[in-house]
Amino acid sequence: MRFKLLTPILLLILFGFLLGCQDDKLKDQNKETVLEDTKIPNKESKATKDKKVKWVKVLESPKNISSPSEAVIHQYEVTFKDGKKEFPKKDSVIFETTLGGSSIVAIHSPEGENNYAIFLYEYNSSNKWIIKGLLRLLGGKGFTDKEGLDLPMNKFNALNLTISEKNKKIWTFADEKEIVTITVSNRVPFVEHSDPKKISLSNGNEAYISKDHLKNSYLYYFDTGKTIVVSGNVSEQNIINLANSLPSVNSAFFPSPEVD
Repeated sequence: MRFKLLTPILLLILFGFLLGCQDDKLKDQNKETVLEDTKIPNKESKATKDKKVKWVKVLESPKNISSPSEAVIHQYEVTFKDGKKEFPKKDSVIFETTLGGSSIVAIHSPEGENNYAIFLYEYNSSNKWIIKGLLRLLGGKGFTDKEGLDLPMNKFNALNLTISEKNKKIWTFADEKEIVTITVSNRVPFVEHSDPKKISLSNGNEAYISKDHLKNSYLYYFDTGKTIVVSGNVSEQNIINLANSLPSVNSAFFPSPEVD
């Protein structure tokens, strides 16, 4: 996204930046990463009005975990300034998009009513799902300019993250009820465990549509050595519409189709 959505309000950007500073620690098998002095941008949500967040920890994944969505409810610990601690619950998971050894998981964060956390997982040689990236976003109405993207919401907040080591990027858009992500990574072979539906996109690419275990639709396609994934808790048609609005992955403005 160009300048406006690459640089949301300073406090909102801080959510992604805090984790960016912790990237080296995340590489250490998620033993324990502490994100301190977290603040809610703009207004505090109802759930955190009297419970201010002190820090967030990313803990090591337990053994014998079969999926990222199972791991995250044990790994993401929120500590409030009153000393209470909370983990996400099983029903906090919004969607889980897994392609081979990579996965995108979005949850309702214990931090507050409209808070989201989005995780980029990878399956490592020790047979563990490891968090490689994390975005923390307050769903809201900070933006109205979609810059040509066919987003399902008219007012939203936005945040993005680049993991240079993995040559992976993710853009997230959310309001209080809906969240969608666009993820770009290097194309690697994987086995699709479901039978995806094939469609043709406006940009000429053939795309594949499937559903996660929570019945959320997701779409992926390949473009010049990259895998592009569109996920969210929106309808299949909204996922398709968003994918159809994307330009070539080689565009300097990706994911925005606008040039001016």
